[in-house]
Amino acid sequence: MDETDVMEVDNMECDVCGERTFQEREGFYYCIECGTKKEQIRAVEISAEDTFNDTTKHSTQRTIKKPKIKTEENDITSWEFYNYVLRGFLQELLQMGAKPELKLMTLQVWAAYMSRMEVAFCKSNELGLPKLSVRALARDARIIYNHKQSKRKRERSDRKFQQPGDERANWREWRKTKRKLDESGYSGKDGELSESTLHASQSLKLQWSRNARKSLKEHMPLKHLDEHSLDSSGSMLCHKLRPTAGSLTSFDRHIYCLNITKLYVVLAIALNQVEDNIQLCDLLRLIDEDHLTSRNMLGYLPENVAAQGKTLLKQLEFGHQKDKCRYKFIRHHIAQMSRFIDMNGYQQPDLEGLTQRYVLELNLPPQLTSYVKSLMDVLPPKFAPIHGEHIYPRYEARVMAYIIYVLKLLFGLDDVKERQISDSAKTINKQLSQIDAQQPLLFVYTDWMQFVELRKVLVSHYSESFARRFGQSTQLGRKVDDFLIKERKQQEQDFCINDLTPTMQRTRENIAILFETLLKQQFGQSSADSLAKDHIEFQPSLTPAHSYFKRLLLLAGESELSVHIPSCMLVDHTERQLDPFKQPSSLLADYFAQHDISLRVEELACREDIQSVGIFQAISRLPQRHKEYRANCDIKTQTWIEELRRREKRPDFVFREPVANYGRQYQRIIHERAMRREQLERGNPFSEFKATPKYLLQMHNKEVPLDELASIQAFDECNMDPLNVPLELPRRQLEDSTAETVEPKLEYLSGQSEASTSQSQSEELVLKISNFDCWLLHGYLTRMTESDKRKVRTLFPCSFRWLLDTCAATIGVEWTVLYEQLLVIEVMFHHGIEDWSNHKNHLRLKYNIMNKDMNLLTKAFRDMW
Repeated sequence: MDETDVMEVDNMECDVCGERTFQEREGFYYCIECGTKKEQIRAVEISAEDTFNDTTKHSTQRTIKKPKIKTEENDITSWEFYNYVLRGFLQELLQMGAKPELKLMTLQVWAAYMSRMEVAFCKSNELGLPKLSVRALARDARIIYNHKQSKRKRERSDRKFQQPGDERANWREWRKTKRKLDESGYSGKDGELSESTLHASQSLKLQWSRNARKSLKEHMPLKHLDEHSLDSSGSMLCHKLRPTAGSLTSFDRHIYCLNITKLYVVLAIALNQVEDNIQLCDLLRLIDEDHLTSRNMLGYLPENVAAQGKTLLKQLEFGHQKDKCRYKFIRHHIAQMSRFIDMNGYQQPDLEGLTQRYVLELNLPPQLTSYVKSLMDVLPPKFAPIHGEHIYPRYEARVMAYIIYVLKLLFGLDDVKERQISDSAKTINKQLSQIDAQQPLLFVYTDWMQFVELRKVLVSHYSESFARRFGQSTQLGRKVDDFLIKERKQQEQDFCINDLTPTMQRTRENIAILFETLLKQQFGQSSADSLAKDHIEFQPSLTPAHSYFKRLLLLAGESELSVHIPSCMLVDHTERQLDPFKQPSSLLADYFAQHDISLRVEELACREDIQSVGIFQAISRLPQRHKEYRANCDIKTQTWIEELRRREKRPDFVFREPVANYGRQYQRIIHERAMRREQLERGNPFSEFKATPKYLLQMHNKEVPLDELASIQAFDECNMDPLNVPLELPRRQLEDSTAETVEPKLEYLSGQSEASTSQSQSEELVLKISNFDCWLLHGYLTRMTESDKRKVRTLFPCSFRWLLDTCAATIGVEWTVLYEQLLVIEVMFHHGIEDWSNHKNHLRLKYNIMNKDMNLLTKAFRDMW
């Protein structure tokens, strides 16, 4: 072997042994180590006659890349690609604890979508090939119908100044033609057809879906569209077969453009249909925490397909797609998808189970679940589809609104009432701890607020997504660590790294070195040092705040963490008592009586200054009038200021008292309808309303009518058993009674009443509770602007505003969505019920409201119930 024939070609190595040194024989390169022939590269000799210069005699060698024939098995369409990704997401959800029925339901929803897209499961398709949609990809057209993408070639600028007899131009054209002849001869040497001949022989007519033909007909006649469909080489440049996204309607742009958002929508619909514990808000949180993310997409594909990697994602135009999606955005897409596949309706989840999960997530006592369940049983929510049967109901927000409403009834949440109740509960807990450490303590609202707020900070220190959801600030170093760990996971599943050329590998290594240097300079540590820090990788959970914090406590007991957990965070508020604040019994009083301590219960009323502020509503904006404005350059400054002051600024947001009433004629109609309903109820034996019977009670040698007495006048409140006779007045009377009373062990006093003058020698404790009245701030949030919503937010008490933000961040929605569901509950319970004291087995909704403002408000939120 001659040493002069041995050479090393740049960016070329042996496919078998990896050797970079080759020997050139008869125009081909052979590895000197194993003798393998390099099929993709060939040496071509160029003589002097090719240069049109007889004076120079030279010969050079040039490498020509052999065209690669792509195999069909490695090329997949966009529908097949997303089918693999959907299957991977489904496996992830099954591993997280989703129901096994989710697999079949996801297949049914995906098949319905593919059928409406005329891609698969379509009986009218004659050829059996998928039809192209209005925003079809060039990759799908090439794989299915063997059509090329039409490209508009730009004319080079040097050709404009080209002379007809230019020797250099002629020489360049001759070399270009000679190169094409060499490549064509090489490709046809083994009897194979060239790529252009292969495409022309196997090309088919493009098939468009019905909606795509309807959309393309707006740009060209159908006859001309058929000519474009037959153009396999893409030579017709008169029209684009893919309209821009801006020229399409919102429905076509969202439905017919297949992307990763459609996979999330399919999974959300399937989860609802199987009534899984993972709800829509949970799915969005899993996406936000990168448990379901596009970073791991290549791991769901077969190895031969994933090897294409970067090229595949580029042809699928994946760089234009957003991986994250918000609650309002995904609900809009779910509505469009359900309407597109003709879905009948949604399944209502287990509201009681959802309540238990949210109560545990907020670390509240389990008794709160029973209170919420009792409200749901009194008037079960219907989730009526007033905006359309395909609009996804806000199940999660309604359940969380029930929890806020119960806390509002129990503690007031007016910045004064909950503090007084909490202070009294602290005093009683201190006394209980001195008597018996094993005795369960009372729930303290202010301590619970401190616990939840500190839990946000502690968990956010180790979870960047948790901090982003609750609006907590984290250290910049923690964000860098989280970014490095995500990049490391993506590199482990990246199949394209092994296929990089040496130049690309060196570029990647240089970028890594530069990044390491910047990390060392800014933070004083490298990526290896950041991985060695106390990083916690949390597993997916339906109660993330509760589960993550429990794991922090476990790790804090086994090893040292970088954060210090205070002793107040070791208190488990789920084990605290909540019953004394709702239905006081004699158990607590009897327990203190055994230790010579008397217990007095005092009811607190809500603050008077926030009981009524009117109904808030945005004023409808006046239509803009087109006027001709001319500048007055001679105006004086003082005159201009006076004109500005004279202009009346029309407010966009007002509070108004509900004082508007209907006219006499309409009031007469309302009375007639009410009388007609009462007549129907009298004739219906299943809805008879009987008058309260008159009972006479022997009290102090007098017979007193029972319905004229308050419960505190006749009964000992230590016994809270139900009575055998009905009472017209409730057992818990707020007004001071002037009649003689039987002195009970538990004294109920109003917020303004003074303590009893008779004091026993024993110690006395005061338990302050709510009288179950709450402040109301009602109005319409639908058409309000963001600035108006911020004005409403300023009227909330600070404690209520904090609770609203915390609960909204827990389920991943905006505070306006949660407050609107709270308005639905409050308006129905406070204004929509006919009479709470006169119902026997069912409630009567109130329809005969003479106040026009309150009637419209009640009707609007009754429809949303």
